[in-house]
Amino acid sequence: MLAARRAEELAVVPASEGKKARDLAGKLTFTAAEKRSFIGRMAPAVREFRRASSLGCDYRFAATPPTDSDPNATGWRLIRNAVIWQLEIDLEEGDYGPAVELAAMATKAGFDLAGGGAASADVGLQFADDARRLIAPHIPLLGSAQVARLTAGMKRALAAFPQFGAIAENEKQSFMTGIDWIQSQYRAGTFDEIDLYLGSSVRDATTYLRQLKPDDREKRPAYFEGFAKEAEAYADWYRSQSALPVVKRQPPEKMALAKERPWRRYAASLFGTLPPILARYDATLARTRLMILTGEVYRQIKLSQKAPKSLDGFSSELATDPYSGMKFRYEATGAEFRIYSVGPNFRDDQGATDSMYINPDLTLETNPR
Repeated sequence: MLAARRAEELAVVPASEGKKARDLAGKLTFTAAEKRSFIGRMAPAVREFRRASSLGCDYRFAATPPTDSDPNATGWRLIRNAVIWQLEIDLEEGDYGPAVELAAMATKAGFDLAGGGAASADVGLQFADDARRLIAPHIPLLGSAQVARLTAGMKRALAAFPQFGAIAENEKQSFMTGIDWIQSQYRAGTFDEIDLYLGSSVRDATTYLRQLKPDDREKRPAYFEGFAKEAEAYADWYRSQSALPVVKRQPPEKMALAKERPWRRYAASLFGTLPPILARYDATLARTRLMILTGEVYRQIKLSQKAPKSLDGFSSELATDPYSGMKFRYEATGAEFRIYSVGPNFRDDQGATDSMYINPDLTLETNPR
C-alpha cells in the first residue's frame, strides 16, 4: 500500500473521534460546519498521510474473493474526504500556497493507489480527479512561483502514474481468485452462494455447473482450465491494448475465445472491471498532461505576456494526447491560448465540450464545481 502502509493504519484517530468520522463517511451531503468538524477529527490521520505520501510507494497487491470487500476502502474514503475538503476550503479562501501542496499530494497519492487492481485504481483516480477539478480553474489566479510548484508536483505525480498493464496484471490475479472461489463452491456443492454473490445473471452458468459431475475426468478439468485461460487472455488483451493510443485499440470482440464457453456468464460478471477503469485511466492521464501543459503555458504568459506558439518546447510524452497518439490540439495568439484533446470520438471539434468536459472534445476543467 502507500509507502508500504495499510490505509486503515493511516486513518488512525482517537477512538471516539474515529467513530464520529466514520459515521459521517456514510453521508452523501455535508454542511460547511460538518466538513470542518470532519477535517479536525481526521487531522492525526492526515498528518501521517502527508508524511507517508512523500515517500516512495511499494504497492503490494493482494487479490480477494468476490465475497470480501476491500478492508482499506473506508480508510481511504475518510482520508480522501478530509484532504479534498481542506483543499476546497483553501481555494475558497484564496490560500493558494497550501492548496498547491495539497493538490500535488492528493494527485501523487491517488496515482500510487492506482498501482493496485481495478478497485483501488478507481479510488486512486477519483482522488486525483477530485483534486484536479478543484484547482484547475484557479491556475490563472496563481502567481508564477505557485504555478511552478504546482506543475513540478504534478510532474512528480505523473512520473509515479502506473502503466495500465500493472493494473491489468493485478486484476488478472483477482480474476483467478474469483475462479478459485467458484471452484471451491462447486466442490462444496454450495451453488446458491455463487448466485448470491454474483447475482441472478449467472444462473444459467450455475445450472450448467450443477450438472458437471466431480468424477467427470474430462469435462470438469477442461471447464476450469478453459475458464482460467479466458481470464488470462482477457487481462493480457487489455494490457496489450492499453499500450496503444485509444484510436488504435481493437474491441474485445476481436479476442479469440473458445466456441463452447459454459462459463460465459461467470466471465461477464468477474471480468467486467477492466473496460470502465481503462476509460477512466485514459481520461485522467489526458487531463493530468493537459493540466501540466496549461500551467506551464500560464507561467510563460505571466513571465513574458505571451503564450508559446506551439507545444514543441515540451517533452513529446507530455504533449501527446492519449486518445489520438498525436500532440494535443493547441492554438495561441498573444496571451490567449486553448489546448484540448480530441477525446473518445477522435475528431477535432475545435475544443467544444460539455458540462463534464469530455464530449465531443476532452478538456481541462475550467469552472469551479
